[in-house]
Amino acid sequence: MDKELKSGYTTGTCATVAALAALDLLLEKEIENSCIFTTLNGTTIEVPIESKKKLDNWARGVVIKDAGDDPDVTNGIEIVAKVKIVDELPDIKKAHRFNNILLVGGRGVGVVTKKGLKVEPGKSAINPGPQEMIVKALTELLEKHGMSHTKLLVYIYVPKGREKALKTFNGKLGILGGISILGSTGIVKPMSEEALQSSMFAELKVLKENSDRDWVLFLFGNHGKQFCIDNNIDIEQSVVTSNFIGFMIDSAVKLGFKKIMLIGHIGKAIKVAGGIFNTHSRVADARLEIIAANAVSIDEPRENILKVLESNTAEEACEYISKKAELFNLIGNKVAKRSSEFSREAIEFEAVLFNYKGDILGSSDGFYKMLEELKGE
Repeated sequence: MDKELKSGYTTGTCATVAALAALDLLLEKEIENSCIFTTLNGTTIEVPIESKKKLDNWARGVVIKDAGDDPDVTNGIEIVAKVKIVDELPDIKKAHRFNNILLVGGRGVGVVTKKGLKVEPGKSAINPGPQEMIVKALTELLEKHGMSHTKLLVYIYVPKGREKALKTFNGKLGILGGISILGSTGIVKPMSEEALQSSMFAELKVLKENSDRDWVLFLFGNHGKQFCIDNNIDIEQSVVTSNFIGFMIDSAVKLGFKKIMLIGHIGKAIKVAGGIFNTHSRVADARLEIIAANAVSIDEPRENILKVLESNTAEEACEYISKKAELFNLIGNKVAKRSSEFSREAIEFEAVLFNYKGDILGSSDGFYKMLEELKGE
C-alpha cells in the first residue's frame, strides 16, 4: 500500500502565524511554542513557532516553512513577521493598505513588476489569500483586547528569500527580489501525480454512484470553485481537475458521464483550446501563442497581437484584445470542441472562461442553455 503523503502549510499560513505570535507577544504573551490556526479552507492546524522577540512597541515571530511531502523549494526556510504598533500608518508604495493595518513585504519577499498577476505592479508579492488570512487573524486578536482601532505596521520578510527565488519562475513572471507569499487555502497538498489522479477518479466515481445525474462540472482549480460560488452555481456536482484535464475526461467517459461543463481561468482554459490536456507549465505552455493565433483568425490588429506575444501572463494578454467578446467566445467554443474530440464524442461539453477578478471573458455557444438545464435537474 502506498504511503499516505503528508500535507504541509503555505508561506501564507507561515506568515500569518508568525504575525499572530508577534502581536500576541505585544499584547498578552499567551502563545507559547505553537499556534492553533484555522486556514482559509476551514482546516484547523497547529503550527510550531520557531522563535519570538519583543522590544518596546514591536515584536517578531518566526515560523519554519513545512511543505510536508511536497517538493517545495521553500521547505525548511524561515518566514518572519515583524509587527509594530504605530500612531499613524506610513506611506509605503509597495505596501498593501487595509483599514488599520499596513502589510509590507520586507527583505526576501519579491516585488511585482509586471501586469497579469494577482498582485498589481509595484506592490509586495503577498497574494490576496495570505493578505486576507493575516489581516483577519490580527484584527480578531485586536478585537479580543478591545483594541480594534489600533494601527499596525506588519513586515513579512524571508531571510533566504532572494536565494530561493532563483530556483523558481518568479524572475520570468516579473517578481523581483525574493519569493512570493502564497496560498489560496493555507494548506499545501503533496503533488504525487499518481496519488492525486487516484483521488480525483475516486471523487468522480463517488459522484456517479451516489446520483442518477449523468453530468458533472469540471473546475480547473480553486478559482473555478470560487467562481461557481460567486455566480450561484451549485458545486455539489463538481470536481477540481487540477492540471489533469485529459485524465479526468477519460475517467468521465469510463464512468458513463454524458455532459460536462468546463469552468476555468483563461490561463488553463486557453491550453485546452490548443489541444493541451495536461496543463502543467512543465508539460506544455503555449498560452500566449494560442491567444495570438486565435486573435489573428478574427483580424485583431497586428499591434495588439504583438503585445499579446510579449505579455507576462495570459491574464495580461487579455487586456490587449480589442475584440474581446468575439475572441473569448471563439476560444470557449474551441475548449468545448477540443474536449469533445478528446472524449471521442462520447460526452457533450460546454465551457466558460474568466479572469482572476471573476469576470466572465467568454463561453461556448451552448453554455448558458446547458447551465439552465442542469440547474433544472
